[in-house]
Amino acid sequence: MEKITTLGEFIIKNQASFPYSTGELSKLLNSIRLAAKMVNYEVNKAGLVDIIGGAGDVNIQG
Repeated sequence: MEKITTLGEFIIKNQASFPYSTGELSKLLNSIRLAAKMVNYEVNKAGLVDIIGGAGDVNIQG
């Protein structure tokens, strides 16, 4: 079975291939990766603590 490469591992492995780069793209991708993890955590937590919202017969507009 092939080992799955994470985004962080991919960035670290491939940034060495571009010695002339400044690392700005790597920083941006790592920031996006962190933000996605935080959003995922909050979305998953929402179902556990019942903060998704109520579900009824009428929507907020009536």
